[in-house]
Amino acid sequence: MSPELIAILGVGIALAGLLLRLNARIDRVESSLSARIDRVESSLNARIDGVQAELREVRDRLARLEGKVDILRDYIMRRNDPAPAAE
Repeated sequence: MSPELIAILGVGIALAGLLLRLNARIDRVESSLSARIDRVESSLNARIDGVQAELREVRDRLARLEGKVDILRDYIMRRNDPAPAAE
């Protein structure tokens, strides 16, 4: 074998080893990122659920308050109605 052929084969083997090593490293990074994304998604879903529960509570409290304001308005409006004319 000529020295050039040995050099070419050596470079080919070195590149193949480098590619295998990079693929393994990429797989590790991908699995790590996937785990992190899953944790972020679950945390975000929990926060969204909490916000939705709080909004439901605020909506219910606002509905009760609107009902009380309606009652108060009706009471005030009837109190200000003119008395019926005496015949």
